[in-house]
Parts: sequence; C-alpha cells; structure tokens
Amino acid sequence: MFTARCLLLLPSTRALTFTRCLHDSLPPPPVPATTSRTPDVPAFLRQIGRNTIQHAPKFETWEQFFSLTSGQLRNLGVEPPRDRRYILHWRERYRVLNGDVVLKEHKRGVKVDGGERRRASVLAKRRADARKEQRKSAQEGKESEKGNYL
Repeated sequence: MFTARCLLLLPSTRALTFTRCLHDSLPPPPVPATTSRTPDVPAFLRQIGRNTIQHAPKFETWEQFFSLTSGQLRNLGVEPPRDRRYILHWRERYRVLNGDVVLKEHKRGVKVDGGERRRASVLAKRRADARKEQRKSAQEGKESEKGNYL
C-alpha cells in the first residue's frame, strides 16, 4: 500500500509534525461477493465463532458490514474491543483472499500460572502455601498423637 508523509510547519514553533496524507483519500477496498458458505453476515459471524453472532442484528447488509471502520463499529455497540478487533481481523482476511478462506474459530489463549510475567511469583506463592499446609497438618498430627498416649 502506498503511503506518504507530509511535513507540516507550525508558524509559532519550530516543531515538525508528520502526518499521513493519503490515508483518507485512498479509495475503499472492494466489497467481496458472498459465497455459498457465507451468504450473509450472521453466517459469517457464526462461522468465526467466539460468540460474535450476538452482534449480527447490528449489521443491515453485507456491504455495510464490509464498509464500517473500527470507530463506526464501536458506535454501533460492538463491544468489547477484543471482539471488534477479532471481527475486523476476519473481515480483512476474507476480503484479501476474496472469500476463498475457511472461516473457523480461533480460540482465545488461556494464561497458565498468571501469565508469563507473573509465573515465577505465582508458583512461589503456591509452593509457600503448600509448605504452610504441610506444616499445619504435621503439627495437628503431633498434637493428636500426644492425646493418644496419655
């Protein structure tokens, strides 16, 4: 994709600002045709999964679905942002491959042990709790044995 940067000089300061000039002036990408596997928007959302079918009533036509921006989707009420990004990802993939793509759900990742950054602290806390429980049960066992011998 062709992008260009324009140089804007601010009269009161010597600061330079770079902006993208052609972003809004480029023609919108074409809307792909429907296929027998995806005849309408609800079928598309049902196939990509992650409960995105709940947003189907917000789209009136196939053309509207492929022409909305992220901000317009937010104004329609497609929340949370994770769902919006997921729908936009599949929509662009479908558009680029011209409908020749197998739509299937990509499962969300699951953090194990609090995620990569917290893993060491979560495991250390879990081991400390296990040692504490072990000491507590050992202490209770000694107290119960004392009562048996007296």
